[in-house]
Amino acid sequence: MHWIIGDIHGMLRPLETLLAEVERRDPHRQLIFAGDYVNRGPESKRVIDLLMSLNGGAGGAGGARFARGNHDDVFDQVLHNSSFSGKPGEYDRIAAFKWFMNFGLFQTFRSYGVSEEDLVRADERGNGPMLDELARSVPASHREFISDLLPVVEEEDFFVVHAKWDVRDQTESPSILAQAAARPDFRQLIVWGRFTEGEIAAEKAWGRRGYFGHTPVTTYANHSSPVPIVGKKIVLVDTGAVMHDGQRLTAYCHETGEFVQAHASGRLVSQGG
Repeated sequence: MHWIIGDIHGMLRPLETLLAEVERRDPHRQLIFAGDYVNRGPESKRVIDLLMSLNGGAGGAGGARFARGNHDDVFDQVLHNSSFSGKPGEYDRIAAFKWFMNFGLFQTFRSYGVSEEDLVRADERGNGPMLDELARSVPASHREFISDLLPVVEEEDFFVVHAKWDVRDQTESPSILAQAAARPDFRQLIVWGRFTEGEIAAEKAWGRRGYFGHTPVTTYANHSSPVPIVGKKIVLVDTGAVMHDGQRLTAYCHETGEFVQAHASGRLVSQGG
């Protein structure tokens, strides 16, 4: 069966718990991750180590596949001076670095052993050579993992996108990947967009069910509980593993509709459907 896992954000303990529980329930599971592996939490490096080990390497074949989140996209921009949704160029690279130092990039580089002093200095001075030096703290295999992330994982009867796909747009002929690659506005939408409550409830032009992370479910006015939101052809699986009002990481089974959750502390807290 296919299990879709929400935003991890450097939270290793709940990820370890969730993977063990899914493995116990479904030894032949296929894992699909909805993006945002880094930033905010303290263990981004070890999270990526664990994710890469699921396939014995950084590629997408085998037991796990990985969609690209906006935090991963920013990390890519900082590491490589290019990303899926951003523009290449030193100005955009430095701007992305400074912006996301306030949204967990500091913690990510700390997990790779960069000192607080070096990070503060880079934030204050912000130039290309300093970012190159920071990038060298990230192992080549991790840099490759980030740069190889695709914006969508597509199956015959469902797809996984980090942020949003317009409810009025088709999902087939051409594929979501082909559409997103061809249009800059789609590139922004797929890793940065957010659904309104009306869009969640609306009819969809999609031929398949869509799974999304990015927006914690508790930010919606009518959804105070940190469990997945299920609407017409849509499931939102970001239950705020690193957020104060969520603190759960979720794995949702496409075939059965059941889900399992782990608290930020690593404790198994919820099993539902």
